[in-house]
Amino acid sequence: MKIALANALLGIAFVVWLLAIWRHDISWHRSPLYVPIILYIIASLAAVAFSLDPAYSVTQLDDLLTLVMVPMVISMMTPARWEWQLRLLTAVAVASSLVGLWQYAHGASNLSHRLRGLTTHYMTFSGWTLVVVLLLLGDMVFQRDHRRLFWTFPAFTLCTVTLFLSYTRNAWVGLGVGLGLVAAVWKPKAFFFYPVVALILAVVLPRPVIQRVVSIFDLHQPSNYDRLCMAQSAEEMIQDHPVFGMGLGMVQRRYPVYRRDDAPRWEIPHLHDNILQITAETGMFGLGAYAAILFVFFRHTWRALRHADRAVFPALAGCFLAVAGITAAGLFEYNWGDAEVWIVTLACLSVPFALAPELK
Repeated sequence: MKIALANALLGIAFVVWLLAIWRHDISWHRSPLYVPIILYIIASLAAVAFSLDPAYSVTQLDDLLTLVMVPMVISMMTPARWEWQLRLLTAVAVASSLVGLWQYAHGASNLSHRLRGLTTHYMTFSGWTLVVVLLLLGDMVFQRDHRRLFWTFPAFTLCTVTLFLSYTRNAWVGLGVGLGLVAAVWKPKAFFFYPVVALILAVVLPRPVIQRVVSIFDLHQPSNYDRLCMAQSAEEMIQDHPVFGMGLGMVQRRYPVYRRDDAPRWEIPHLHDNILQITAETGMFGLGAYAAILFVFFRHTWRALRHADRAVFPALAGCFLAVAGITAAGLFEYNWGDAEVWIVTLACLSVPFALAPELK
């Protein structure tokens, strides 16, 4: 129901945007991001055309409508609007995290029953919250106005705590990548600060959360082994359908055919990996388009960061960290296919091309 409402509102916004373009109230901006986006759309259409079940795959194309966000954000986003968007995203993330803490205190505190905040699934909660946490991290580290820390730091802390209490390891990996980038690229002294933070978390966080962190490195842990089995099944899917894939939505339906005999689960919703899922469904064509989207974003945003003025630098850095973190998390979860997470990811992909003059 929430997704249907979001799609309806997005459709209305798209029509209004087209009218504004037609009336010259806003301007169309060319962007290097459009080429890989178009290639991704073509790859998805080709995956439907060559699908094992085209009639079913065509019903999965509605997700592509979300991509209209990219030109809309690029043509309309300004520094002032970004400030309002960041505050709105933060407010929603804080509200969702507070609900999540309440859920944790009332029993959503184990792997079989996890907190999910205002979302319908803990994976959606963790992916969405991760993006906002990394946007806040960029603002906290790079904003010159330190008075902003009075609202960014408490929000960052609250959302990070609930992120750990969600037991969602892929989000922790994404957070680690974001923190690592800050230290490796901009703030090397943070490497001396991180061990202290890690020690505090080890003392403060509940023991089951710490055990969950340690389980990341245990290949025999059931969910880890399940992912290894999925990867082997995905390899066979890709070998059988290397160019255009099996078709949109076909992984879930065909997994029992490719399932390893010792795999923990008979059925799966997806392969828990963006690269494997996209390649299995849309082939190397789709994977190439997905990789091109990320390449264009990181290449141009990195170039813009080297020349950006201080007014837009925090926004560009925050988007860079958010996309890097959610992409790293996507190696262990199919967050590219989670509509709520995808919406904020697409926004982060688009914002630098709107705010950095040299990218317009």
